[in-house]
Amino acid sequence: MFVNNLKSGSRVQIQRPSDGINDGFVCKVEVLIPDSREILMHAPIENNRVVDLEDVGQLTLRLLTDNAIYVFKATFLAHGDIDGFDIIRLRIDDDGEKIQQRSAFRFNCTIPITFTVIYSSGQQAERDVGVISDLSAGGAKIFTDKSLQTGYLLNVSIQLGDDLVVAFGDVRSRTELIEGAKFAYQYGIRFAMMPESDQEQIIRYMYKVQREELKKARPR
Repeated sequence: MFVNNLKSGSRVQIQRPSDGINDGFVCKVEVLIPDSREILMHAPIENNRVVDLEDVGQLTLRLLTDNAIYVFKATFLAHGDIDGFDIIRLRIDDDGEKIQQRSAFRFNCTIPITFTVIYSSGQQAERDVGVISDLSAGGAKIFTDKSLQTGYLLNVSIQLGDDLVVAFGDVRSRTELIEGAKFAYQYGIRFAMMPESDQEQIIRYMYKVQREELKKARPR
């Protein structure tokens, strides 16, 4: 059952039947209620107000993991407050559907970036350019001609559609690419000190790109 991929801490996109293809809210799963199909999640917020999900019809939940994207149907049960946080209670209505391997989605997700090395000595660094792929809320791969060392701290600017996300990331791995490749180096970076709002921007962008790719892949 794909529903077993839902975990406490998972960030899930919630869509109402009336939402367009690029609409929806990214919310975090707090609790999976034992011996049931019910979950507690942070309530979606819009214009500083809790979004009313009562009587809107069956909800669609999308979960993006390292390996796949899963879609579930859910029903709103209740809204409440836990330790000052607005929480909603949902019932998962099906076992879920695995709609795409993440590897194919990652391959198509390449985004131009700019970045600056932050030297511990305080040395001023020029802004460099590259491309991000394999993007997640926790990190990414960077392709660039700039020679970097593992352990370097980067200030990375990522343009996600109309949104600009600025993140700090430390270089975790370095690979020199073969002669003739588009870029000289590939680096694995792990984001650090990223606000939750920026993480959710990344996740929303990934869901948007994934839906657009699926739409283009459907037979006409």
